[in-house]
Amino acid sequence: MIKRRIEVTPSHIFFDGELPFYINRVSESYELGYHAHEFTEISYVGEGEGHQYIGEERLRVRRGDLFTLPLGASHVFRPSSANAGRPLVVYNFLFEAERMSEALRGFPGLDRLGRALACLDLAPGDGGWRKMQDRTGAFEAFFAAAYPEFVGRRTGYQTRIYALFIVLLTEIERRLADEPHGARAGHAGGLEDALSFIRASLASPITASQAAEAGGMSERHFYRLFAKATGLTFGQYVQRLRIERSCELLRRTRLSVQEVAEAVGYQDRGHFLDVFKKITGLAPRSYRSSYEKLPDEGERGQ
Repeated sequence: MIKRRIEVTPSHIFFDGELPFYINRVSESYELGYHAHEFTEISYVGEGEGHQYIGEERLRVRRGDLFTLPLGASHVFRPSSANAGRPLVVYNFLFEAERMSEALRGFPGLDRLGRALACLDLAPGDGGWRKMQDRTGAFEAFFAAAYPEFVGRRTGYQTRIYALFIVLLTEIERRLADEPHGARAGHAGGLEDALSFIRASLASPITASQAAEAGGMSERHFYRLFAKATGLTFGQYVQRLRIERSCELLRRTRLSVQEVAEAVGYQDRGHFLDVFKKITGLAPRSYRSSYEKLPDEGERGQ
């Protein structure tokens, strides 16, 4: 294992007596070394792609990726190219957790955001780093609004940034609440994104390598998290999802057995029949006939 020299970035570089937070926008390079912080960080990839190294993990990153990095997490971003025309632009929201927690004390409903608070060092719990993809646009919206407020510092900017941060906390809480059972902070990485990729790709050949890349993690890390979260091997999980989907198609459509097989990623009809019967205990035709007869064409939509 390679021993990295880890620099510690002190708090006084960014924070003064007035504000417990700092926001910047940087084009990542190869100059910054592997480092940790004396504060908590939320990073958002606004442009480009590349990698981020967190601990011993090497994670592929692209626009829309958000990372929560608790106190002491060691990391560094690297662009995919040294070409200035293809920058990796990252927004960072840095804050001193103790002071931030004090500033937000008493805000209605804040105590119900336990997962997000623990994730960001704002409450006791299994914090650890996290990686999430911006599916709703909420992460981008936070930085698009908070960064110019911080730079411009017009009247009321502090209040606006605190309000925006509360919205961000609720979004993170919702994402964490939707994580597969067993996924833990500091280890989850992009497992949710990987599982979403699998569910959306059942009609095509799928590999664990592709799923790991969709989740922005190494294949080794993906296998470790996947087994813990699902209790199945990758092949077993994909197989079960495909058969569940084929059952739905048999119940709700008039597709032939061959068409159903192809729709869920099986080109070999015989193999599909074997797997279907192994999991359901029935042949596809028998499974379909066990349900009520589908309505005739003229009855549909009535």
